[in-house]
Parts: sequence; C-alpha cells; structure tokens
Amino acid sequence: MKKIVSLLLVVSIITTMGLNLFALENTEIMKESKLKDTVSSYLPIHKEMVKSTTGHYPDDIVVKKLTDLAGTELELIETGKSGYYIFDPVSGQYIEFSPNAPSPYLNEFGEIKYFGPKSYYVKNDKTFSHTIIEEQKNISEERLFLLQDNFDIMMEESRKNKDYDVLSLMNNTKFEKSALTDTFSTRSYQDIYVPAPSYIWDAAYPANLEESCGYIAACLVLQYWNRRNPSAGVVPSQFLDSSGQLKTTGYTLQDHLLSYGYSESSYGWTIRNVLNDYCDEFNVSATASYSFGKIGVNSQILDGRPVILFGKVPDVQYDHEPIINHAVTAYGIRYGTYVNRYIVHYGWSGYEQVYLGENTWIGGIGTNTRFVLD
Repeated sequence: MKKIVSLLLVVSIITTMGLNLFALENTEIMKESKLKDTVSSYLPIHKEMVKSTTGHYPDDIVVKKLTDLAGTELELIETGKSGYYIFDPVSGQYIEFSPNAPSPYLNEFGEIKYFGPKSYYVKNDKTFSHTIIEEQKNISEERLFLLQDNFDIMMEESRKNKDYDVLSLMNNTKFEKSALTDTFSTRSYQDIYVPAPSYIWDAAYPANLEESCGYIAACLVLQYWNRRNPSAGVVPSQFLDSSGQLKTTGYTLQDHLLSYGYSESSYGWTIRNVLNDYCDEFNVSATASYSFGKIGVNSQILDGRPVILFGKVPDVQYDHEPIINHAVTAYGIRYGTYVNRYIVHYGWSGYEQVYLGENTWIGGIGTNTRFVLD
C-alpha cells in the first residue's frame, strides 16, 4: 500500500509541474546536477518541435533560462552536442534554431544572456563575454546597451506574430500526447534553397577576423557563384587551393577584399562597394546592390541568389572597441504554418544551417547586399 501511495505522489508532483508521464519517454528531462533552473513546463512541446525538425525525439535534452538586460526570459533547448532551439514563451515562437549546430551556450551553466541571433553572452561578475567571438571577451554592461535596444525592437516585432497552436498547448497543463502529436503532425513547411546549396554549407572560408563577418559572407557568396558558374571566372585561381576551395591561409580572398580600404565592421553598402570594386578589378561581369531591411531578400533567394543580411546594430565605439554588426548569408527560405524562416550560414564553423524567423528577425535586419551576375 505504501508503494502505491508513493507512486501516486510522484505522479501528482509531476502533473503539478505541468508534465505527465509522456514527458519521461525517449528523453532525459534535465541535468539536475548542472542546471539550477526549474524544469521547463513546456518540455513536451520542445520534444515535439525537435521531432518535427529532425524526425525523432531527442535522446538527450537540457533546458536553460536565457535573459537579457531588461529581464526578458526565454528558454534555450539543447539536444546534446548538436542542436539548439531558442523559445519565446510569450509568442510561442522559436526565435532561432538549428538541428545541427552546437548550442552557443553548450557547457555554460552560469548567467547566460541573449540579445538576438549571433549575440550570445555569459555574465561573469560585472563583465560579459561572447561565447564564440574571442574579440568580445570581458566587455562592460554599457557596451551591450545598443544590443539591448535592438533586441527590444526585435522582440516587439516577434511578439506580433504568435504561434497560436503552441500557445494553446501551453495553456493545456495536461499535455496530452494525442494533442501534442496532432498539433505538430498537421504542421507543414517547405524549404526552398538556391540551386546547389551545398556549395555554401560545405564551403571552406578564411577565419573570421574580429568584426569581419560581412567579408566572410562576401567570400561565401563569391565562391558560391564561382562553383555554380565556373566559366564566369568569379574567383581568380590565386585565391583557390588545389581542390578549388578558397584558401584559408596565406593571402586570402578575405584579405584582398579588406585591402580596398573600407572598415572591417560592415553594412549593406560597405560590402556593396567592396564587391563592385572587386568586380571592376578582376573583370567579373556582375553587379552588387544593397537595400534597407529585408527589401528584395525573398525575391532574390527565390530567383536562386544568396543574399547577405546585416544586423541593425550601428558601428559605435565604446572605449575604442566597436560593437560588432553581425552578418549572415541567407540561401534558403522555410515557408511554414505560422512563420517563415531564413536558412542562413553564420560564417562560423558548425553554424552552416541555422533557421531564423523571417518576421522574428525583421527588427534586427538593418541592410542587405545582393550580388547578381550579368
């Protein structure tokens, strides 16, 4: 009798936390020895999201709490050494995710801060360090104010686009398995890529030098066209290795693009100018242009051309150190039930296929650069 009472008590506790026994299937709920936050009430939803993306439930899952300087709380879902999802419980949206990339906060269990795509920080005492970019270690809270302002805009835009199916599930504390499965199984999406997307996600490229991510994106675009249309002579042999990939050591294509004298921290018009100067020098029959926000981005991708997206954060100096204006290479669009997403390459190893909400990130896209062969 005592064993029956104990079992009922365990079930009651789990149900009170917003979980049922379904949440125990196929996954490890939490790493209690490492994760100090309470177990996410939405863990069964996260499991279904992972399954809808990868085709199977995660064997290992950890949920962490993300905050910003304003106290916004999001959830980070990590699925082992690869795979992460960032969830906003107010809108029911996954702001960004990748089934393949390692979590930017992998093995971090302190006070972790998030200011939007590519802006991943850990707080130590009174300073912050970017989890990936070495040049942004031990920076002050004041330097993050611009990132916070931009993130506030992004979240305001994001929360106008709610995922009502997920919000409905969140209000159902029983999390019935049939309701979860039915909701996610009826969702549909279609991924549309530029031709030969492997030319981008399999590309070799020079190391990201400080805030040179816009130049890395330019290298990815130029090499994409060089491989897709070899007769166009988009990249001279001096920048290629014996296998036809971009050189990553010695004098690289990135070094040459930087030699035109524009700032390392770049925007849509900066890389537009760099690409046009490059085409003039090497007689490449192509034209680069730029626009504000996401104007022209979708049509370019649907026409088979990758586009460079730049964050909205301006290049402002704090103690002679600039805030980095992040850039990514968009080469696909996922059309989904509630939100469309850009499929992008971050310019970092392991982050070749990340999904960003098209509407979610509209507050964070400042400019874009397009490159069209004549």
